[in-house]
Amino acid sequence: MLAFLTGTGFYELPGLADRRSETVVTPFGDAAVTIGRWGGAEIAFLARHGHDHSVPPHRINYRANVWALREVGASAVIATAVSGGIRADMLPGDLVLIDQFIDVTSGRAGTFYDEVGNLRHTDVSEPYDPELRARLADAAHGTGTAIHPSGTYICTNGPRFETPAEIRAYRAWGADLVGMTGCPEVALANELGIPYASVGVISNPAAGLADRPITMAEIMTTIETASARLLGLVEWVVAGWLDAAP
Repeated sequence: MLAFLTGTGFYELPGLADRRSETVVTPFGDAAVTIGRWGGAEIAFLARHGHDHSVPPHRINYRANVWALREVGASAVIATAVSGGIRADMLPGDLVLIDQFIDVTSGRAGTFYDEVGNLRHTDVSEPYDPELRARLADAAHGTGTAIHPSGTYICTNGPRFETPAEIRAYRAWGADLVGMTGCPEVALANELGIPYASVGVISNPAAGLADRPITMAEIMTTIETASARLLGLVEWVVAGWLDAAP
């Protein structure tokens, strides 16, 4: 079963049939997961911020969410990463197939292995699963959807936006887009061996790169414009998942 893990602007999955909501009890707290049929296949859906966008990025229970998706049977995760564009050619409305991350968050529970006696080091040379990224790239080709084939995502704590000085520093580090929720989510999925891919949705120029302040109104308008293209990609992958099922 494929899981769709979403952030800002993606609080429901249109057309999800036979849906049932589950509160999954995990060692790290409870997580709300919706399961239903979409595009003919069973899919798990989880909105990071809640369906009313009530949970700020630094308070999301990332460990409970990722653990819960495994518990309900998800064998792979496609996530959204609503982001500010740092690279000049990543414009509002663009989609990005993220392939690397930089984590500058603090105070987040970032591992399942933080107790004495259960130490484990996890390789994240390819944090975003190559096969799942390839499926998304094929979906983009098949649907005629433009997508940047790679991008380095930097994750900040939020909920405030970044300063122009921070963005200049992140650009110097090689970051292409910036968001608040991709970490530690991607690392946790890797710890559990769950293939994970993330599609960046550029919602606005990063701080200092436009002659106007960043507003949620602008972000939501851009997400609304891009959502059909993003959902089309995921639906294509879901259909392929169904075809590949034994």
